Amino acid sequence: LVLLGVEYRWGQDYVRNYFTDIAGPVRFWGVNTTLSNFVLWAIALLFFVCWLWARENKDDLRKQLFYGLQVLIFAYLGADERFMFHEWLGDLLNFNDAWFLLAVGAVELWALFFLGDVLNQTRRVKGYLFAAAALFGVMVFFDVFVPHRMVLRLSIEDLAKLWSDVFLLLFAWEIFKQQVRRLVAAGGASP
Repeated sequence: LVLLGVEYRWGQDYVRNYFTDIAGPVRFWGVNTTLSNFVLWAIALLFFVCWLWARENKDDLRKQLFYGLQVLIFAYLGADERFMFHEWLGDLLNFNDAWFLLAVGAVELWALFFLGDVLNQTRRVKGYLFAAAALFGVMVFFDVFVPHRMVLRLSIEDLAKLWSDVFLLLFAWEIFKQQVRRLVAAGGASP
């Protein structure tokens, strides 16, 4: 409705800014960002389904909070990846924008340890989280400490981010599978 109103008020040329295809000077322009964005929103979707099931089955509040916080964190990260919120904040506050991502990472660590009971998860879940954290660390290190024009810096930073996202997706998938198994084992409850 907002976009219909924008076109009605300011015309097609103006609203085209919101509907335009992502195109650039090369084929596959922005593909890494697009993949990262997709993966982050896929994670949010998996946790959203887990959250719905947890609410419907009246799971403990801690589990519901964990799933809900995962939805918010990964939906935000997907939006940030696409719309560059943390870069905008960094420019606005004259601050290295990578520290904003570190803050989100700190909230995620808190959620994993205090709501998600990560220490009692399977080795597979912990392995995926460890790989994601290590790659996230590589990304932040290259963003904060490596000169921006250094050869391979951009590729290493962004590929580490994408692969961190992939390992987080595998983590979310494992949690999703656990939730499905638990529901089925609880007497045939259908997901």
